Amino acid sequence: MDQESPMEEFSPVQNQETNLLELDLTGKDLDHIPPTVLQCTEIEVLKLSFNKLRTLPEGISRLAKLKYLWLDFNQFEEFPEVVCELTSLEHLYLSQNKLRHVSPRIGQLHNLKVLFLHKNELTKLPNQIFHITSIVDLHISENQLTELSEDIGCLENLTMLRGWNNQIKCLPDSVCRLRKLKLIDFAMNQIQVLPDGFGTEMCGVEVSLYGNPLVQPPFEVCSQGMQAIADYQDQLGTAEDSVDPCLKMLIVGETCGGKTSLKNALVLNKSQLVDVLSRTHGIEITPWDTGDEIKINVYDFGGHEAYFLTHQLFLTNSALHLLVVDLSGYDESRFQVEIGRWLDMLAVRVPGAIVRIVGTHIDKMSLEEVEAKSSLISDQIATYQADRDATLQAIIEKLEHSMASPAERTNPCNMETSFHELNERLEKAKKTAYQKLRIAQTVIPVSSASGLDGIEALKDEIVAMACDSHYFPELRRKLPRSWVILEKLLSAKRTETNCPLYITLESCMKMGKSAGLLTQSSLINSLNYLHRTGAVLYYEALPGFVFLNPTRLIEIFKALLKDHAEMKAEYFKMSWLTAVGRQTIDDGFTHRAILPHKVVSTLLKEHTGQSKEGLELLLALMLNFGICHILPVPDENSPARAYSTPGRMYHFPWYLRRLKPTDLQWPTCPQEDEEHIELVCEMAMPSPWGLFERWSVLSTRHLIYRQAWENGMYAFSKTDMRVAIMMEHKEEGGASSLHVTGRGPRERLTAVWTTVKSIVRELHTLLKEWPGLYSEPFICCAHCVKTCTEKPGYFSGEVLYCSAPAGTQSLRCPTTGEMVDVNLVYPPSSPTDQPISNGCVQLVSQKLSRTKWRPLGRVLGLEEGDIEAIEVQHGGDLNEMKYQMLKCWERKAGQSGTMSTLILALRDTTVQENSIADELERNACPVKKPV
Repeated sequence: MDQESPMEEFSPVQNQETNLLELDLTGKDLDHIPPTVLQCTEIEVLKLSFNKLRTLPEGISRLAKLKYLWLDFNQFEEFPEVVCELTSLEHLYLSQNKLRHVSPRIGQLHNLKVLFLHKNELTKLPNQIFHITSIVDLHISENQLTELSEDIGCLENLTMLRGWNNQIKCLPDSVCRLRKLKLIDFAMNQIQVLPDGFGTEMCGVEVSLYGNPLVQPPFEVCSQGMQAIADYQDQLGTAEDSVDPCLKMLIVGETCGGKTSLKNALVLNKSQLVDVLSRTHGIEITPWDTGDEIKINVYDFGGHEAYFLTHQLFLTNSALHLLVVDLSGYDESRFQVEIGRWLDMLAVRVPGAIVRIVGTHIDKMSLEEVEAKSSLISDQIATYQADRDATLQAIIEKLEHSMASPAERTNPCNMETSFHELNERLEKAKKTAYQKLRIAQTVIPVSSASGLDGIEALKDEIVAMACDSHYFPELRRKLPRSWVILEKLLSAKRTETNCPLYITLESCMKMGKSAGLLTQSSLINSLNYLHRTGAVLYYEALPGFVFLNPTRLIEIFKALLKDHAEMKAEYFKMSWLTAVGRQTIDDGFTHRAILPHKVVSTLLKEHTGQSKEGLELLLALMLNFGICHILPVPDENSPARAYSTPGRMYHFPWYLRRLKPTDLQWPTCPQEDEEHIELVCEMAMPSPWGLFERWSVLSTRHLIYRQAWENGMYAFSKTDMRVAIMMEHKEEGGASSLHVTGRGPRERLTAVWTTVKSIVRELHTLLKEWPGLYSEPFICCAHCVKTCTEKPGYFSGEVLYCSAPAGTQSLRCPTTGEMVDVNLVYPPSSPTDQPISNGCVQLVSQKLSRTKWRPLGRVLGLEEGDIEAIEVQHGGDLNEMKYQMLKCWERKAGQSGTMSTLILALRDTTVQENSIADELERNACPVKKPV
């Protein structure tokens, strides 16, 4: 600051919540501490965040009573030694500076409880930090640390340890001595092996390790939590086996790009071209013996849009992705269709994936054309990556700016956009930016025609990458012997003459026990690993079944996912259909994308035989994967009954290609007696394939009569026919957004909110399947919509899960400044937001399916150890196990153990007990009063 500000600007205030004397100078553009501040010797809290400080004056040591000192978001390059004299300090925040070292004198701060040093340039930490035994929260993320001292085990009171985005290669064994730890986050480092006993000694700790080249245990084990790690390490300690390295290689790209011909050239070592009529439908899996020690399973993905939805079900980390482009027909305008959208799919579904671009059909081109088009694609990929980086960087800078502007965080229209919420979103954006695709920009030109130009060079590069531990370190891991035995048992089962499509988890458990896997959690760890390698398919959405043969499951998908002409040809040749029936079905499929149960069952018959149980399982599989859904039948007295179709009908959103009906009655502005609630999910890139379609499927459980088109639907709420719902998918440039809007009379506002929240919850559940997708929720200003404002204001979507501030009647619109009724921004409190009653626990335990109590426990946050302890103690009584699981969750969750949390868990895709959730909502079970 150029001149001294008057003293009144620096007057300390008594914080009403903490009762501490506080001086807040956040965001004052200070480049030095005003002398008047040093006279405030009684202050206990000093906030100096978001300034331009490089040093601190010696006189700050006079503030001997300081307990909290915020120095984050400044310009410190050298550690301010004088803070080491503030021995009363309990919280020290030095994040987001340019510190290159920390003074050993920090050990003098023997009362320190919280130390934040993230986002600096630290390469090493002084050992003295690890002897401040009072520290409970240590944040050292986003530095350049390569190791941690064994002395970290001395932090006996540590509960939170965060060190993500460093270069740490291993965790010290002593972390296992941190008995009070609740969270350990070392995502995005270089960790390959966890310390022995890590899982057992730290049972109950929340762990985040994604983005590491994990070998022992595999990432799919670590992502399941500490109990899964403990089971794996216990199994490995009993006996281990080396496994033959086998790489999963996926060939993707547009239809007729030469993918299958390329696969044939690689696998057969000769030219075997494929014509258009013989193109790949769905996915074909072919083993490839490279002649080296590495075996490769090649997944050839059909390029037609009909298969895009199911492609994503087979994408896993630790695979090599060949993106194939027909180089002979390529031009600059084709980038997004032939390359960009495939990179988008990989970026959001398997962030950090390894990708190589292969240009085919070079036998039809001159050498100059090959070089020119290869160079063009390389440049376009560089631009693609730079644009994506710039988009995420802009989001990061916007969030940092909001954090640096207290006025933006505290004014009435953004009162819930707290520093904590912004910081969480900032961390999410940074982690998304970190997990970028590993694309080699150089195009590999080949021809699969006679001569096989470039094929040998491609083969050499694939084998070299597979042998390089930098790319695929996990290929040479050792596995528990029990896992290897189970894989052999499942493989033997798969080769039986009448091998079933699936076996139940109970049957697999028997095989697992013979292999040495004595608990269900250890079995599931093994199945998750085998799923990732492609040996079996095991989905959390259908936890009771193990699919032995991925190829057969692909054939089932192909039966229901074809292009329009192929599907029409299928039902037109069904002999049992009359001419009128055939025309009725054709009209329904063409205009509404619906098919009757008998047609669907006929299409699946060859995969199920005459088994009704098999048919129902396959239909459940289709429903869980969002391929189709059963159209709800309206109540007898419902107005929607006039629009419904008799019999069981299935809707396939993927086939919808019609535009929004012109006669659809959804005015831009709601009527005078209507209220408007609209939630928007903004995405920084195009919406992933199938996201809107699957969201539509899952949302159907909350809706009744509906009209649907390619990117939207209009429907009525299941709970109240006077509540109208509109869902839409919009794209603008490289970004996209999903909208859900509810309208109804003022007296039905609670019903509008309830339906909108239920549909939004379905979206939040789905978004977990795309970990590389950054999204932000917003609530559209209802006043702006009602007054037909061209550019409406938006409130933070975080308030969807908050209660309105006590005593607040209205909020100011961020755009127009007009006052808005607080009940149109914050949802009303509901009985389901209260703690659950014992009656609810009993109802759920009685009606919960026998195979769903464990998945429900996991969704509710219980550790595998909790679940197994309940099974041991009450193994003879299924209802008692379910009851005790819910009571265990109730005890652990405390005040957060609400009915709404339980209802949301029951609706989770891994549980799918929607009828129980519906009953809880309908009955509004009595709630117990908090003690």
